[in-house]
Amino acid sequence: MSGSMKTLLRYVTLLGLGAVIFLTLRVIEGQEDGSLQQERLYFPSGTFLVESTLGFREATADYLWFRFVQYYGDYSKGNNDFRYFELLVDGITKLDPKFDEAYYFASLVFWSSFGDVEQSIDMLKRGILANPDKAKLPFQIGFMYYVIEHDYERAAHWFEVAGRCSDATDKEPRFAAFARYRAGDDRVSLELWKNLYQTTASPQMEELALKMIEKLSRKIEIMKIYGPNFIGPIPEI
Repeated sequence: MSGSMKTLLRYVTLLGLGAVIFLTLRVIEGQEDGSLQQERLYFPSGTFLVESTLGFREATADYLWFRFVQYYGDYSKGNNDFRYFELLVDGITKLDPKFDEAYYFASLVFWSSFGDVEQSIDMLKRGILANPDKAKLPFQIGFMYYVIEHDYERAAHWFEVAGRCSDATDKEPRFAAFARYRAGDDRVSLELWKNLYQTTASPQMEELALKMIEKLSRKIEIMKIYGPNFIGPIPEI
């Protein structure tokens, strides 16, 4: 392809990109006339955005994200009904699947604004498929199971998944160990605390891990003596 043809193609692409963003923002800002169904016809799908933006996918995703945050701010003030929330998130994440912050924020919106825990977790799982080494996404699933659902076994699983990510810190294995303890998996919790004690660089975390190791070790010894149905404070042994 000649240089002039490449320049022309780039120019046409930029014009198309500008038209897509313009139409999208007009819908978001409520400037289109007609019913909700008619407005929906003007709103580009995530697939259409991907196909129309060519080499500008990440730039378009960044711009739509900026406007999305503004859009949510207006919604929180009661200035719109947030009807395009899911469409915007779909567009942003299809344009830039590695944009983990979009999945994370959308999950928080599903949870805090709509009370939809299932959709919130599904959004995070979508993010994990595209970003399997980002600890914040599986950690948030674990946190939701821990705090909202009180499903400590599932929470522990997701905290452990987060702990295997390359950007994990002491936080993920600490929550995993606590969740295993709350789930009644004392021996697994003990091993997690031991591993954390050996790997942490934090004196405070080392002290906490040592206390939990001692507590769990005593509890397991008591269970051997009194049986698994023992209920009550752990006596000194």
